[in-house]
Amino acid sequence: MERFDGEKVAIYARVSTIKQANNDVSIPDQIARCGAFASDKGGILVETYVEPGASATTTSRRVYQQMLSDARAGKFKIIVAYSLSRLFRNALDYMKARAELRSAGVKLVSVTQDFADDPAGELALSMVAIFDEYHSAENAKHVKRTMVENAKRGYWNGQKPPIGFKVVSVPQPKGKDRKKLEIDEEKEYLPRFILETYVNGTSDGPIGITKLANLLNERGETLDGRKFHVSNVHAILTNTAYCGCAFFNKRDSRARKVRPESEWIPIPVPPIVDEDLFYQAQAQMAARDPKMGSSAEKTNGNLLTGKVTCGTSRKDGCGGGMTTATGNSGQHRYYACNTRKTAGASKCKGRWTNMAMLDDLVVENVIEHILQPERLAELLSAWLEQSTQSEARDHTELKALRSRLTMLEGESANVIALVRKGLMSADDPQIEKELGQIAAQKRAVLADIHVVERKLADPGRAVNPAILDKFSRLVCSTMRDRTSPLRKQYIALLVDRVDVGDDLVRITGTRSRLARAASGAPPHRVPKAEREWCARQDSNLWPPD
Repeated sequence: MERFDGEKVAIYARVSTIKQANNDVSIPDQIARCGAFASDKGGILVETYVEPGASATTTSRRVYQQMLSDARAGKFKIIVAYSLSRLFRNALDYMKARAELRSAGVKLVSVTQDFADDPAGELALSMVAIFDEYHSAENAKHVKRTMVENAKRGYWNGQKPPIGFKVVSVPQPKGKDRKKLEIDEEKEYLPRFILETYVNGTSDGPIGITKLANLLNERGETLDGRKFHVSNVHAILTNTAYCGCAFFNKRDSRARKVRPESEWIPIPVPPIVDEDLFYQAQAQMAARDPKMGSSAEKTNGNLLTGKVTCGTSRKDGCGGGMTTATGNSGQHRYYACNTRKTAGASKCKGRWTNMAMLDDLVVENVIEHILQPERLAELLSAWLEQSTQSEARDHTELKALRSRLTMLEGESANVIALVRKGLMSADDPQIEKELGQIAAQKRAVLADIHVVERKLADPGRAVNPAILDKFSRLVCSTMRDRTSPLRKQYIALLVDRVDVGDDLVRITGTRSRLARAASGAPPHRVPKAEREWCARQDSNLWPPD
């Protein structure tokens, strides 16, 4: 209705899929109609913005954002689209953009919804935007239902397959062909190499995800032309498709978050690696998680970082953590109550404890009261007794553990076989839950087998008086050496917590980790709640006053 005489006009055209854009189904027609519309009203076309394969449910579109930037810069005064649905599928997005463009003196105009430029026309356009959003939501609901049903029947919904797989067509008696995943023989070696190398390491020893990514890049491997980095290597290591079970509906793309596991749809696919290898990789990643155990301590060079708490009871502290602080322009370093620093004296009177003094105090007390051979023998009496028992008991235990592992492997294979054969419903949440429980039990049994096998392979690792004496001398000398890189590692192994009060410093540690250290066994993830050589009621309770 309104004339554009002499005004600069921009056209915006969009389709939802790349397939539409490649087939010239919609964009050329949109541009032609918008151009004729602007010309009839006397406008001067200065720019055309084309966005193929982008959804209007979000405004995070590159071309759309460029158009808004150009509009704010004054390059044109009118934006013409075939319909508002080309620009927005969300009424709130329409309201925001309309207000922003209006403040810049730019109008939004629709070829098929050309209402008057007055309050009645604004109301009509707002109603159209609301109906477009409703229509989009309804379409999305029906498409989603179809895709879920397709996945439940074991078919692939067309998204890009994981590296090592390819999409093949499966003819149907009626209707369109369906899609399924098959192993890509040219690329299947890559995920297998990644999983095997992560689990087994290289000739130089164990390998982490960062070094594995570097190794892949050095070999000239690419992920569809892209270099490897930590995130895409981690994605391959954790993708269950490689052991035979892909999932649909894991992520909510709009909310950008993972959906509850009960909503995931399992899709059977041919496995590239066996389950044992895959779940062994998961166990190694969990053990190396920097948020767990001793790995967390390595991110900071201070000896007691993450271990010092304010107070030994409710009477002399808040029980909160003490973080590092400096004084006198950084010349002096302290452990300071974080509650006092962040919430003020009303929450905790707090304290500043000289870092070097507390470090030395903890080291000397651990040496004097824990690491003397006599004290070690007392603390580890149970392990000393166990070390003198017959080897037959260990062999019996190992046999039982291996039988248990075989049984669990059979249970896992049976569950997956039932899904693959269609004998159980693939959308049953119990399937994924059952597989997860079996995998967790397998990881625990494998860890126990490893411990027993190491003990049988090297009886010298058993805890005995001679070992305790050697361990005591080695650790004591290392911990007194402030320049030794092992000093912090021994503290991380032996000390769980240091409570600093007005007149008392309480040091807490774990017997089982002490026994592993004395026997030379590798320290695995730290059991946070196990405190035996300085017992407390509970990890969350103060001891009795």
